[in-house]
Amino acid sequence: MLSDRQKAILLQLARDAIRAKLCGEPDLTPPGTADAELAQTRAGVFISLHVGDELRGCIGSIEHSRPLLESVCAMAVAASCNDPRFEPLRLEELPRTRIEISVITPLQPLRSLQDLQIGKHGVMIRLGKRHGLLLPQVASQRHWDAATFMRHVCRKAGLPEEAWQDPKAELLYFSAEVFSDQP
Repeated sequence: MLSDRQKAILLQLARDAIRAKLCGEPDLTPPGTADAELAQTRAGVFISLHVGDELRGCIGSIEHSRPLLESVCAMAVAASCNDPRFEPLRLEELPRTRIEISVITPLQPLRSLQDLQIGKHGVMIRLGKRHGLLLPQVASQRHWDAATFMRHVCRKAGLPEEAWQDPKAELLYFSAEVFSDQP
């Protein structure tokens, strides 16, 4: 569990990294002294950007191999400029941009839909060369049940909606600590 202070540090770091990128400055290097515990933490992270109610970017990494501070900077910049579904964020949009950070736990095999808790767990599917992931908040915001959640993660992966029932499909789940800089 992250403290409120640690969440504030991560949110400010994400905003500063985006601002630096949009202003053409060198990539932001996270300060190692901001918080000793954060400097040691390794975790997967997703950054979602919203301008008003509109999603403007969401990119992340499931890898727990690099420091969280570094991952937040990299994923914030990627969400603002590299999500192929959206035009890059513009500097004038940044003050109105809500930054949402999802710090994720390591992936675990999903053995049964009964193990999937809507609002607590996110899901990932891998089948052949395709994969897709949806964060926990997606299902709860849309009031989906577990089967609907699975159909949508298949769609996100570019697979048929029922591909999650394929015995060759690798189904994984994770939890996320989700927080934002605006209510």
